[in-house]
Amino acid sequence: MRLALVIFFAFVAISAMPQRATASPYLERRVTAISDATLLARPAAQLVDPRRQRAGEHARRFVRPLYFAWAFSQIAMLLYLWRSGTAARLRDAMRHRIGNIVALRVAFGAALLVIANLAAFPASLARYRVDYIYGFTIETAAAWYRDGLISVTLDAIVVGAIVACVFALVDRTRVWYLYAMAGLFVVTLVMAFVEPVVVAPLYNSFHPLPRGAALGERLESLARRAGIGNAPIYVTDDSRRTTAAIADIAGFGPTMRIVLSDALLANATPGEVLVLAAREFGHYVHGDDFRLSLFWTSLFIVSTALAVVLADRVGFRRDDDPLARLPLVFFFLGLLALAATPIYNGYSRHLEALADDYALALTSDRASAVRVYVRIADETLGQLCPSRLSRWYFYNNPPLGTRIARALGHADPCE
Repeated sequence: MRLALVIFFAFVAISAMPQRATASPYLERRVTAISDATLLARPAAQLVDPRRQRAGEHARRFVRPLYFAWAFSQIAMLLYLWRSGTAARLRDAMRHRIGNIVALRVAFGAALLVIANLAAFPASLARYRVDYIYGFTIETAAAWYRDGLISVTLDAIVVGAIVACVFALVDRTRVWYLYAMAGLFVVTLVMAFVEPVVVAPLYNSFHPLPRGAALGERLESLARRAGIGNAPIYVTDDSRRTTAAIADIAGFGPTMRIVLSDALLANATPGEVLVLAAREFGHYVHGDDFRLSLFWTSLFIVSTALAVVLADRVGFRRDDDPLARLPLVFFFLGLLALAATPIYNGYSRHLEALADDYALALTSDRASAVRVYVRIADETLGQLCPSRLSRWYFYNNPPLGTRIARALGHADPCE
C-alpha cells in the first residue's frame, strides 16, 4: 500500500512537470564553429565548454547514487519477498488461479520482475527528473512512461519464459544446468537477431538512409572501403529523446544494420557523421555486438550459477519450495550482477577503443574525430578524465580525454 502511494504521488509530480519544447542550438553551433587547426593544436581542456564540464561533475553527484538506489531497491525487495513469506503467499494465490504448472511458473517469474521494477520506480523517476533537468533527455513524461511500460512488459515475458524453461529442465534431467546454459546462449542469439526488426521499432521509427543525398553517397563509399558495401544504413528518430549525436549497430547476419540518429545528421558536420559511421563499420566488420552479447551471457551464466549455489546454502523456510525461493536466487544474482558490471564495462571499453582506432584509420580525419569527442563531451556533460574508480566501474567507453589524445597521437592525460 505504501509503495502504491509513493508511485501515485510520483506519477502526479512528474506529470505536472513542465516540458521542454526544443533544445538550444548553441552547443551545435559552438562545436561546429571550431576550426580544424584549433582542434588539432589545442589540448582537450581548451576545446570543451568548461561550464558544461562543471555541470557534468555536479550532475553525477545525483546520477551515481540514484543508480545504486535503483539497483538496491530491487535487490532489497527480492530479499523481502522471500524472508517475509510474501513469495510463498504469492505462489499459493497464483496456484489457486492458474492450474497449469508451466503457466504458473511463467506468471510467477514475470510477477517477480514487475514487483522489482515497481520497487525501483521512485529511483527511476528521480533519475528521469535529473536527466531532464541537466539536458541528458528531452523526452516527455508521457513518452517516458510509455517506453518504460514496453520495457517492463518485454522483460517480464522473457524472464517468465526463462524461469518456466529452467524449471522444466530441472524436472526432466539431472544435467539441467548444461541445457540451461546452452539455452541462454540461444536466447541471446535470438534476441540479438530480432532486436532491430521486432523490438527497436516499438520505441522508434526507422527508415533507410536516402541514397540520392551527397552524404549518403559518401557513407556508401566509406562502407565499400570497409569491405561492407551492402551494409544497410538506417536513420532513427532519437531526437524525440535526446539531441546527442548517436550512431549504433544492431542485429547480426541478415538483420545487422548501422543506425544513425536524426539528430546526428541534423547537427553534426559531415566529417563527424563519417567518423561515427566508420566506428560502427568497425563494430560490424569485427562482429563486436555479437561478441559483447556472448560475453554478457557468459557473465550472466557464471553469476546465475553462483547465485544458485549461495541460495542453496541458506536454510529453507517452512513454506519454501524451489519456486518460492526464486526471489532469493534473484537477490544473490542482483548482487553478483553489480560485482560483474566493471568486468563487462572493461571488455566494452576495449572494443570501443579498437573501434576508435578503426574509424581513424578508415577516414584519416583526425580533426573530425576530435570534433566528435568534443561534441559528445558538451552534449552529454561527459567528463574528460573521470576518476580511476569511476571509469573502472561505470564507463563502457574510454574517457573522452583519452579518446581525444589517441586521435591526436598525444600522451593520455587521464593516466
